[in-house]
Amino acid sequence: MVDLVIKNGLMVLPSGLNQGSVIVDGGIIQGIVKSGEPRADRVIDASGKLVLPGMIDMHVHLRDPGYPERENFESGTRAAAAGGVTTVIDMPNTVPATVTEEAFKEKQKIADGKSLIDFAFIGGAGEIPEENIIKMAELGAVGFKSFLIARFKELAASDYTLLKHMETLAELDLPLLVHAENGDIVDRCMEEAQRSGRTDPTAHCDFRSSIAEIEASMRCVVLAEEAGAHLHLCHMTAAGAVDILEWAQLRGQNVTGETSTNYLLFTRETMEERGPYAKVDPPLRGKDDQLRLWEALNNGIIDVLASDHAPYTKEEKEKGWDNIFDAPSGGVVVETTLPLMLDAVNKDRISIERLVEVFSSNPAHMNGFYPKKGDLTPGADADIVIVDMDRPFKIKGEELHTIQKITPYEGMSGKGMPIMTFVRGELVYKEGEIIGKPGYGEFQRPV
Repeated sequence: MVDLVIKNGLMVLPSGLNQGSVIVDGGIIQGIVKSGEPRADRVIDASGKLVLPGMIDMHVHLRDPGYPERENFESGTRAAAAGGVTTVIDMPNTVPATVTEEAFKEKQKIADGKSLIDFAFIGGAGEIPEENIIKMAELGAVGFKSFLIARFKELAASDYTLLKHMETLAELDLPLLVHAENGDIVDRCMEEAQRSGRTDPTAHCDFRSSIAEIEASMRCVVLAEEAGAHLHLCHMTAAGAVDILEWAQLRGQNVTGETSTNYLLFTRETMEERGPYAKVDPPLRGKDDQLRLWEALNNGIIDVLASDHAPYTKEEKEKGWDNIFDAPSGGVVVETTLPLMLDAVNKDRISIERLVEVFSSNPAHMNGFYPKKGDLTPGADADIVIVDMDRPFKIKGEELHTIQKITPYEGMSGKGMPIMTFVRGELVYKEGEIIGKPGYGEFQRPV
């Protein structure tokens, strides 16, 4: 007798698509079989459905601590569970920023009591002492993040500091994630925007040139090569930056890249319709950039899909209709990333195997969770998502499980939905209903 059998599903395994059953006991996958399942306390017939490993969203901003009116670990992980995500990795730009041992421990204490799913942390790597990075690594940080722009003062790093942090992280065998935009170019272009008098939504795109991302990406690649560090380029948008990523990889350098549905599904023209709700940093680009992102995601240049979930209140976002520069950048996206990408699978824009690779397996490898997470294999945590590829959806902010009932994807429709989400064998989401309880999620550190 075992705890759970999910039978007759089309499983996405490391070896490809296979019909069969997943055997779960004690929160662990005990076996993958085609027939001859043992008796179980619970049996789920997944006939006609896909069975996937749980998604690992390695780029979320759950605003906790600091901005409980925007989001917190309970609401954010509730939405993640509904979106087929079983592990989230939270970014360091909270209040206080996650740049000290004390702040790291405080965030973990908060998440321990609130999270419905498993979680991990990226530490901040701004102008901080090396000992802070070492301490947070000892506490279980899966990586560190630096900003090349000054939006978050505690996380912005000079070129010298970047190089030194990269050398430290190379010794620790942890990645440095970067928000790669040239701060001086961005700041001067914003001054140009003010002088121009333009405040319409597309001005955010027109005055934040892709060259800022391209130059910063190249600079980080050069520094990372010198330090021998693993560099990860967050939320890539520009074709030129993708070219640099490909160039570095072809030379054998350990550089990875990430993008999101924001850039895969929206372009500059989206700002005209969706205004401040589509405002993100770096900004939306042109169609040619978008096509390059899809190409790179499919051919292995871009390694990771992540949501970049960054909620703000409706009141904060609405200011952008009068002046786009008064609205903050970021949106409510953790719950909708998987459905939108399943729709892309149905439209033959990406294979289901590749989607699982970039949204589960690769993040597991990159953050030190594999083989505990990231694939349906014996011995792995039973983080499992059952999806119905024929289930239609229409995104409505009022139906989301986050605090903020707003979304850049309002009204968008498609086909393909997660219908059940399991974390370590426990059902946390089923058919629109949150089953999981706050505090069930566990802190994950590199294994």
